[in-house]
Amino acid sequence: MAATELPELKELNVQEVNVSSAVLKAAAHHYGSQCDKPNKEFMLCRWEEKDPRKCLQEGRKVNECALDFFSF
Repeated sequence: MAATELPELKELNVQEVNVSSAVLKAAAHHYGSQCDKPNKEFMLCRWEEKDPRKCLQEGRKVNECALDFFSF
């Protein structure tokens, strides 16, 4: 059996979206509209690849969009 390749910590380390669940719920509709494309690309990658490690770049784009959206 081949060894599983794990991403390095620096590949996984991203700034988190620091908002409450109330803010997330209140903004969900608008966030969904603004970040629709990166979210769909990420979910498509996850569905096609069946391995979240192969979708790190798409995940970063989702995170960047969320950080841009929630920057006050």
